[in-house]
Amino acid sequence: MNTEELPIEDLNDDNQGVSDANENQIDDALIGQIIDESEGDQRVVLEWLAAALEDARVDRLRALAELSNNQRRAAENEVRVSRAAVAGAIRSLLTVSDQIDMALRQDLEDMTAEQFAQGVQLASDEFTKVLGDLGVTRIDPEVGDEFDPQRHEAMLQRPADGIESGHITMLMQPGFTTEHHVLRAAKVAVAP
Repeated sequence: MNTEELPIEDLNDDNQGVSDANENQIDDALIGQIIDESEGDQRVVLEWLAAALEDARVDRLRALAELSNNQRRAAENEVRVSRAAVAGAIRSLLTVSDQIDMALRQDLEDMTAEQFAQGVQLASDEFTKVLGDLGVTRIDPEVGDEFDPQRHEAMLQRPADGIESGHITMLMQPGFTTEHHVLRAAKVAVAP
C-alpha cells in the first residue's frame, strides 16, 4: 500500500476524546494490517519499524515513570531539608532558652538589679550570636541615613533639625535580614 493512499484523519474529528490506549490499539491494528499485506523487504522494514515503535513506547513509559519518581524524591528531599533546617535553627535557640531559664530561677532577693541586667545581657548576646550563626544580621539604621523602603518601614513622619526630607530621624525598632530576605524591616521615623 502506498503512503499516499493512507487515510489522513481530520484533527478536529470528534474522536479526539478517545484515550491514548484506544488510539494505540487502532494504530497497532492498522500497522499490523499493513505489515500483513506487505511482502519481502517492505515487510521486513515495516516489522523493524513496528518493533522500533514499540521500543520507543516502552522507553517513553519508562522515562515518564522515572520523571515521576524523580519529582516525588525531589519533593520529599525538599521537605526533609526544610525540616532539618528548622530543627537546626531551633536547636541553636535552645541555649538562649536555657540561659533565660537560669536567669529566671535566680533568687532575685540575693542579687542586685545590675547583676540581673548582666544576666539578661548575656542571654541577649547569646541570642545575637545564634542569629549571626544562622546568617541573620540586624538592620540598625542611624539617624540621618536615607530611608530605604526595602529595608525600612516608616511608622511616622517626624521633623528633626539638620535632617533632610526622606531621611531617618529616629529608630523605633531594629529590623533583621538574611543574605536574600528581609525578615523584618526596621521601624523608623522619617523626616517629611
